[in-house]
Amino acid sequence: MTHRDDIQGLRALAVLLVVLAHAGVPFLAGGFVGVDVFFVLSGFLITGILLAEAAARGRISLLDFYVRRARRILPAAALTLIATDVAGHHLLNFVRARETVSDSLWAAAFAANIHFAREGSDYFSQGQPPSPILHFWSLSVEEQFYLVWPGVLAVVVCVFAFRRRALLAVVAAAACASLVWSILERRSSPVDAYFSTFARAWELALGAALAIALPKLERGRLAPLGWLGLVAVAAAAVGFSRATPFPGYAALLPAAGAACLIAAGASRGRFSPAPLLSTAPLRYIGDRSYSFYLWHWPVLVIAAQYAGHDLGLTTKLLLLLGAFGLSIASYRLVENPIRRLRLNRPVGALLWPASAGLVVVLSLVILHSIGATAARFEAAAAAVKPPALVDAASAATVESEKPLPAVVAAVRAAERGAPLPSPLTPPVDRLRGDFYNFPDGCTPSRHGTSSKICRLGAPGAAKTIVVFGDSHAEMWMPTILTLAKRDGWAVVPLVKVRCVPRSWGGTDECGRWSRWAKRRAEALRPDVTLVIGSRAGTVDPLRSVRPVADMSRALKRSSASVVVIGDSPSQTRDPVDCLLARGATMKTCTGKGTRVQARAEAAVAADAKRDGVAYVDTRPWFCAHPRGSATGFLCPMVVNQTITCLDRGHVSRTYALELAPLFRTAFRRALFS
Repeated sequence: MTHRDDIQGLRALAVLLVVLAHAGVPFLAGGFVGVDVFFVLSGFLITGILLAEAAARGRISLLDFYVRRARRILPAAALTLIATDVAGHHLLNFVRARETVSDSLWAAAFAANIHFAREGSDYFSQGQPPSPILHFWSLSVEEQFYLVWPGVLAVVVCVFAFRRRALLAVVAAAACASLVWSILERRSSPVDAYFSTFARAWELALGAALAIALPKLERGRLAPLGWLGLVAVAAAAVGFSRATPFPGYAALLPAAGAACLIAAGASRGRFSPAPLLSTAPLRYIGDRSYSFYLWHWPVLVIAAQYAGHDLGLTTKLLLLLGAFGLSIASYRLVENPIRRLRLNRPVGALLWPASAGLVVVLSLVILHSIGATAARFEAAAAAVKPPALVDAASAATVESEKPLPAVVAAVRAAERGAPLPSPLTPPVDRLRGDFYNFPDGCTPSRHGTSSKICRLGAPGAAKTIVVFGDSHAEMWMPTILTLAKRDGWAVVPLVKVRCVPRSWGGTDECGRWSRWAKRRAEALRPDVTLVIGSRAGTVDPLRSVRPVADMSRALKRSSASVVVIGDSPSQTRDPVDCLLARGATMKTCTGKGTRVQARAEAAVAADAKRDGVAYVDTRPWFCAHPRGSATGFLCPMVVNQTITCLDRGHVSRTYALELAPLFRTAFRRALFS
């Protein structure tokens, strides 16, 4: 293994694709494939280094390998994590700062990909701002590869006595298994597949196979492959986007392109793109590519969250220049000096626990500081007793089509730019958890299409309500159960998050679940069926109108009454970030209802009237007309002192419970009118 300038240039190409895609350069939406290029490179280099050691010494020293890896990757990574935690603590609100520190602990434990896969699979994490530590997922994949592959290779070399065909057979078998896993996992769980080491291992194995086979290949014929590889990587970077099913089959294009570029560079032929990749500017960036990758993402994310809005392309490019300046300093002052230190084995081995230990100690200090801030918010919120929106006695007198007086007052406060009331309930740092959770087994598992039938509310009651819908049905459960316990209803939930109405007629798991739930609802023959589904939070709310009408008509045949619950309006900003932003007011934290949302709800109401199905309009509980207008709607995040929503699309449990008297009145009107 000798130093190759073209590989440094390939590193530069990979990191530039990634950072420019993250900056939002329009024609590089698929620049994330630069990470796949890095995976192939890592598999090639690590395997080549280990095989060279085995050939020279007859064995592989795992301790020496891990000491070298520790010197190479850990100091720069630890510095980035520490700097990001400190910057987050000073520049972000305390909720986001706490999340950043928590994420850094996962990254320090080489498990960021596992953590972000779990977070990304959480339906209620969608729409949250990205973590400044998110990019560490790829480093965790590589670190997990480093922990496993050298030992496996050492055993294989020992057993097969360095026979390349045997080594290739082992690597090829592992690569094929991983690729099949990646394709299947991508279909069933895209988020898990994206972050999974098992779904990415084939890319590292491809590089490993190239390192094993390259010495026996006729290198003179490999040069033209480089241009094919360059075209493949460029085509993926330009042609792919977030909508591309990835990794799976799609990852074959950039991974194969990277392998072709590596192989062609070894040929040193005149027709290879290696001289292009070996130019001084690319070598300079390639030398600093690791540090640049570490710094660019937290700089972009923290700047955007500090500003409180998306940044323009020019601003992002300037931030990338600043991040590259940080990478130059980090490379010169930290990464290179430590890498070149001649440390004995015991001292070198301490780099692993020392780097992680520094991150952990600083994280605990910051978490202690954040905990004190959170405690003050929680203590203040515990003392809040906001006035009731409407008491049970007067709820029946509230006109259903008119906004609540408390909502009107909140809109007027927003119009004059009044400060946010203080303190707020629930505590802002607990807002994400202010949601109803079904008892275990009462809803399908993440990829399930059925569940057990649970009777909640007043389980032994003779009257039954079936709740049919998605997460917006779940958010109304506290209110529905309050009504049920008061009036003696048994409540049977047939609910699956993510399965919004537009998916009810599909062929995927949501379509299969909706057909199962429909059969269960028909078999139960309930007194009332509530149909509740998200519309305002979808890209095209009108697509959800027809499925709601179709399902309502179908369920009407087996249910004495069917009631469609109108959807709550969505917000354009996350409540946590809005309410904790510098200079936040009622005006800055009040959203505007859109015409498309209004048209969708009007269409649902019209379909319900046509089909003889009841409809409950929930918008007056959240929005009111601005002064002097009879068409637009303003929807404040805070009514009285209560936060109305836990994210952009779901009602907070606290506010849902405050609406219980109104919901009961609307429910009874729907049944008896």
